[in-house]
Amino acid sequence: MPKIPFSLRRSGRYYFRRRVRLQNGKDIHVVVPLSTCDGQEARERSAMLAAQFDKVRRAVNAYFESNDTLDAAAIKGLFENELRHCLAKLVLEFHDPARDPAMLVHEHRTKASAYDLAQRPGQIIELSDDHRRRLADAGHDENAIEDVAMELDIYCGKHSVRDEMLALVAEGLGLEPTDSVIGRLKHLQLQAKAEAHRLAAHFMDDDVQAAFDQEEALLAKRRQNGAPLTFATPRSATPPPIALPSPVFTPAETSASSYPDCVFRTYHATRFSEVIPKILRLARRGGHWNRGLAQYERVLKTFAWVTGDKPLGAYNHTDVAKFKNALLDMPRTHRPSKDFDRPFEEVAENFAITSGNSRSMNTLKRDLSYMSTAYDLLAENEWAPKIPNTKALDFSAVKLGKHKKVSKKTARPPWMPEHMICLFSAPIWTGGGGHLRRLDRAAGDNVWHDAAYWLPLMLYYTHAALNEIAGLRADEIYVDDAVPNIVIQDNDVRAEDEVEGGEKNEDRGRLIPVHPELLRLGFLDYVKAIRAEGHRELFPELYLNEARIGGHQFRNIAWRHMSSWIGLHMTIPVNKVGKFADMHSIRALGSSFYAKANVPDFMRADVMGHARTGTNALHYSKRSDTHGVQQVLSEYLAFMVQHTGVATAHLAPHPVRLLPINHRSRTGMPRVKRA
Repeated sequence: MPKIPFSLRRSGRYYFRRRVRLQNGKDIHVVVPLSTCDGQEARERSAMLAAQFDKVRRAVNAYFESNDTLDAAAIKGLFENELRHCLAKLVLEFHDPARDPAMLVHEHRTKASAYDLAQRPGQIIELSDDHRRRLADAGHDENAIEDVAMELDIYCGKHSVRDEMLALVAEGLGLEPTDSVIGRLKHLQLQAKAEAHRLAAHFMDDDVQAAFDQEEALLAKRRQNGAPLTFATPRSATPPPIALPSPVFTPAETSASSYPDCVFRTYHATRFSEVIPKILRLARRGGHWNRGLAQYERVLKTFAWVTGDKPLGAYNHTDVAKFKNALLDMPRTHRPSKDFDRPFEEVAENFAITSGNSRSMNTLKRDLSYMSTAYDLLAENEWAPKIPNTKALDFSAVKLGKHKKVSKKTARPPWMPEHMICLFSAPIWTGGGGHLRRLDRAAGDNVWHDAAYWLPLMLYYTHAALNEIAGLRADEIYVDDAVPNIVIQDNDVRAEDEVEGGEKNEDRGRLIPVHPELLRLGFLDYVKAIRAEGHRELFPELYLNEARIGGHQFRNIAWRHMSSWIGLHMTIPVNKVGKFADMHSIRALGSSFYAKANVPDFMRADVMGHARTGTNALHYSKRSDTHGVQQVLSEYLAFMVQHTGVATAHLAPHPVRLLPINHRSRTGMPRVKRA
């Protein structure tokens, strides 16, 4: 492959490298990891960084030519340059036919608020009640506030602006690139991005649409110094259509003879959305839906939205087909709840299905199954069919093409043992810094114990699923048994809708012996320390935020940075449709350890929490009853030790050390030495 400009390659990985002599006589050397081993990807990233580098160099030299320093004029110049550059890109997005203007407005509103929070001093890890109240006052609903939290976590935090580029700007301005100077420049960048997104959220305003120069029209709306961050609802040239039909003041029940097209025994004028609470209540009492009621409610409301929320008596079999076709046309990434106040037909005009965002057939079947249950419940009264022993709305009869739930093409790839050895060589386990510097070897030599330390180790040595480990209670670790073990069972930590949960099916309830490597590294001491603090959860820091709990919280604050660490040192496995190895891929690696000849399949199934197969394994093998639980645990422990490769032999045990609970497991981004 031809040489990639402005790059070098070391140990198979690519780095961006530039040197420039500024007009103050200083030579600046910049080396930035490109975080890839792929040549084509490195070429693209290097070209983007080179363009950004030249832009910064020209801006710095311009300040030298005018003999400016970082005074008020220089600060204003940096802010104005970044604001106009960012706003110009955002305006172009609105003219892209593939983008939905309404979705872009929502996205810019949430990003504006996220950048506005990110520019504040310190690191905002979680939205406080005060933050949420302010966002609500600014015009964000509950869903939008969660979007702000997600944008702040992933895209709009202080990590979105590289310290290396800001250090270059500072040195070019003749300033020492101290942490405080870089922090001031970073504040300017984030402030400009916040203002650019806030202005872009007004792009659909009438005055902006009528303006010849739309960017200048937006800039005229700039927030005055100290003004609160608020958003005006975009105004349309014509009044928006009514999303749902107006209520019809008719009796709740009417004889079906007055409505010849009614397919039910009695015509009910009550609209579908009004009976959703009743459906949820009956489904829960009848044992159909005990947990996850929010998901069921979302599907019911989506059905009402798609079909126009008609009177119950006006529904017929065509609404089943309409709902099914709407789900097929709806991108997987679209959140219907954001558009419930707009007619479905209007929103559907902007749907664009690609190979990467089409809705899964399994998800579609699941939603149809929910509606089938809802019909059965209403068929006892409101939707009782006019013709006995028939289904007026038969959701279960919908025909869909054959497909596999997981194929070789779509299955998420597993990790290799080498990837786990690489992960467990990170500073979290070998010695690094504290809060937000856990993946920085230069920040210290401390080893802290929390979910960031133990959860990946437990996933590797128990082969359990993420939420099974993240949702453990501290008293579900039996430290005093002859064979220390973990019990996977329904508990109140993983409860939903006041119903205990945790066992995906009856086979998932099981005992898992604690691997000797976990014992060697001090896992039982950690359990005792957590109990001494009085916590219910084994990893209490994963349950401080009600919006994100358990495995979802761990993925958000720790795993994505751990995955980046692996990516800095090795190529992350990816399948043909673009799925990368993830935390669940650790479980796939564990199962692969047992893919050997002569391995007892029933032991593998018991350890993994899978269903046994075969008459003997299903009905006659009762060894726990005949020989005792501890005997069986010792046999299963020997089985796991024999087949599971040790990935932590290089780690030394450390005494248990706990960070303040709100700092635990917050690893921060990986930091590597510059070449």
